[in-house]
Amino acid sequence: MNNFSVPADFTAETIDQYDILNHTYIDKVSETYGQLNEPGNPYGSGRASDHMPYCDHTTLKKYIDYAKGMNIGFNYVLNTTCLSNEEFSVAGIKKFINFLKHLIDIGVESVTVCLPSLIELIIESGLPLKIKGSTVCCITNAERAKTYKTMGVHRIVVDESINRDFESLKRINTIFPGELEMIVNVICNKNCIYRSFHHNQMSHDFNYGQKSISYYSYRCMLKRVEEPENLLKMCFVRPEDLCLYEKIPINRYKIQGRQAVLNGNIPKTVEAYMKKSFDGNLLDLLDCFSPTNSFRFHLENRLLNTFLDPFCQTGFCNNNCDDCNYCENYMKSHFDIDAVKSINKMALRFYKTTDNYKRTIKEVMEGNDDGKN
Repeated sequence: MNNFSVPADFTAETIDQYDILNHTYIDKVSETYGQLNEPGNPYGSGRASDHMPYCDHTTLKKYIDYAKGMNIGFNYVLNTTCLSNEEFSVAGIKKFINFLKHLIDIGVESVTVCLPSLIELIIESGLPLKIKGSTVCCITNAERAKTYKTMGVHRIVVDESINRDFESLKRINTIFPGELEMIVNVICNKNCIYRSFHHNQMSHDFNYGQKSISYYSYRCMLKRVEEPENLLKMCFVRPEDLCLYEKIPINRYKIQGRQAVLNGNIPKTVEAYMKKSFDGNLLDLLDCFSPTNSFRFHLENRLLNTFLDPFCQTGFCNNNCDDCNYCENYMKSHFDIDAVKSINKMALRFYKTTDNYKRTIKEVMEGNDDGKN
């Protein structure tokens, strides 16, 4: 049986849908995850507030209570990458402890954290909270996993970049047997140079009503449309490929998409993974049916049935695409390359001409910024 951790939209109606899925399939939605999103929220969580549903303390308590009645847990996300060193002051420690106590009072039993200082703070406080190490911890090998295990972390979400590194996953699973979790619907570029900085930027984008910064999301899309094969280099795990990971064995999977709960369809996404089958555009599934942009090639899922097979071989991918070209060749032999290039060309033109950061730099250099902050 597989367990799924899915983003919360804080409605009873969606919990009802998960309950139906849990009684229909062997696999289960074991928990949802999310965070407060209201004026005065003191801590970020690696997602910009304007991309997430509103949730105040009263809403969260009612949601947690209702979900527990359906045997579905809740994990509070505290994976901010920066607190401006607040956690090292007496006042900052007191503030954080009081916040945790309030979360416990409204029913929170587990939290996702990435900052080692906050992990130690929670452990030393003795508060009854289980800690999940965030994917932002960049756990890519057994040694890093062991360090978090020693600290007292209960479960980890491995770095997305090793989703196709089966040997590393096997070794890490010996450290966290049964408590290793993978994000399956990955939409980020592999080995992205912006990733850690993007997480940090979003950790500061938590003030309710604040418009998020587009710099990193634009760079992400520019990289994706740079070459047709970059679509395949995202470390996604298709529903049909879960069987490869179950052999390790891994039985915990995470659906990312806190930004998609407002306009997407998380239950439909979860059901595809429970069924281990999906017909249609894989990009729709990865985006939880909430498209992140208008430049979308139809990446037919069934044409990827054999794509992951070579990765099961030890040492197949050395992260040097110039020496391999497997993804490029697979893309050329299974998909319409000209169609991808045409869409990519339009996307490149759009993102380059609407880049606010470069536009602002140009205005400053030309003296046309009019005193803007």
